[in-house]
Amino acid sequence: MDSMEQDWTPMESSGTGTRCRKCGTHVTQQFARVFGDNGDVVHGCPACTTYREMQSGHHLPGSERR
Repeated sequence: MDSMEQDWTPMESSGTGTRCRKCGTHVTQQFARVFGDNGDVVHGCPACTTYREMQSGHHLPGSERR
């Protein structure tokens, strides 16, 4: 493997870091793709929102409810 290549780990976030807008907790890029809005912005995470709310979209701001 070339020393410039990096191993891709899907459960790790990028260097910039993704955070929940509600509480500021770090979340992975994969979590943001699944539970975030259309721009992969997370408005609620397991630290501040229930999974039921996340699955139903009730954690998203008004017009973006699923």
